[in-house]
Amino acid sequence: MQAKAVNDAMQINSGYCKCGPFRVSVIPHGLLKPYILKLISKRPMYGFEIMEQIFENTGGMWRPGPAATYTTLEWLEHNGYIREFDTGQRSEKQRKQYAITEKGSGALVDYAEASRMISNRMKKFGLLYGGL
Repeated sequence: MQAKAVNDAMQINSGYCKCGPFRVSVIPHGLLKPYILKLISKRPMYGFEIMEQIFENTGGMWRPGPAATYTTLEWLEHNGYIREFDTGQRSEKQRKQYAITEKGSGALVDYAEASRMISNRMKKFGLLYGGL
């Protein structure tokens, strides 16, 4: 019976967890840039395809909208982390495909190291919180 109460209190929907009376974000702020880089490091992708992959990969918890996605793609391209992938068949109305650059790949390596450090700190916090 207590497990059902815990499950009811921790509803995860749309990137947020309803943890008792609190609404807690389960998608860390600032994750979109490195997540997009990680996705297109595997293969070139279109913006819509990126949004769909994020939705699928997160089990439906996170679906960044077009405004956030395309603004982020624009920023990443402007700053040299990604580039337009030229298929040689793009007309004026065709979608733009993006590929990662060497600078973007380097940023992913840096992000992975920072993520490991953050993860270790969060584990320590979890141990502290679990002891309360």
